[in-house]
Amino acid sequence: MCAKKKVIFCTYSSIYSSKVLKQLIDDEDIEIQAIINSTRVLRPSLNPILGAIYQLKTSGLRYSAYLFFITDLFHWIQSFLIFNQRPLRSIHFLARDKNISIMDTRDINSIEIVEYIKKSNPDYILCAHFNQLLKAPILSLENTECINIHPSLLPNYKGVDPVFFAMRDNAEKIGVTIHRMNAVFDSGEILQQSEMKLNSSISLLSNNYQLFEEGSKLAINWMKAKKTKLVKQIDNSLVNDDNYDSWPTRIDIKQFKRSGYRLMNLSTLWKQ
Repeated sequence: MCAKKKVIFCTYSSIYSSKVLKQLIDDEDIEIQAIINSTRVLRPSLNPILGAIYQLKTSGLRYSAYLFFITDLFHWIQSFLIFNQRPLRSIHFLARDKNISIMDTRDINSIEIVEYIKKSNPDYILCAHFNQLLKAPILSLENTECINIHPSLLPNYKGVDPVFFAMRDNAEKIGVTIHRMNAVFDSGEILQQSEMKLNSSISLLSNNYQLFEEGSKLAINWMKAKKTKLVKQIDNSLVNDDNYDSWPTRIDIKQFKRSGYRLMNLSTLWKQ
């Protein structure tokens, strides 16, 4: 019988991270050693209040409300669902329920977190919906592979919300990528990809949710199969480094809405 794959899961608490964590927990060949939850808001220098103000100023009320719904509201809803086992739970609830260590941090590269990871000696560090960049002390750990779930068909649509920009551009296809991590966001060798036709009849929330669900399946299969062959080797000389999209602006939101798309459907928060 093969030993379980030891995994440290890095994320920012949201409905998307809960879906990935639930699928990790449900797989009997995966052992989750710990969850590292980012408490960073936008930039390391910003506290939650300043971060919220900056987000409102940049993206406007509608997009900021969407972010609130998939993160804080989703987390707070859990307190009203104590006796209901159907809805998807927050990562903190799942951690307590399954007795998994969870650490909240503004800096994954701090000495404390790096030392904890070293002592844990995981087979994999899996990131999904995570807003911090892993640096050399973690990326260079021996016998530990750092991989990320990114909801786009890399190298296209790098950035913080690639599905939003794909929908804004009326892209025919969207997808999800599993890639090795390096010192640059959304770069590194592509390990697995899955594409699907953009479903224009559902919201940004629902499209993202489906991609993270598919991405977690790909990541689990990769880790369990101990694959080494790359799906695609990117010639970095041909990749435009300017294609990294930061947070949507108010102009982006207006273009998105003019195309007939919705940011969210609240029923998704309750049905999962």
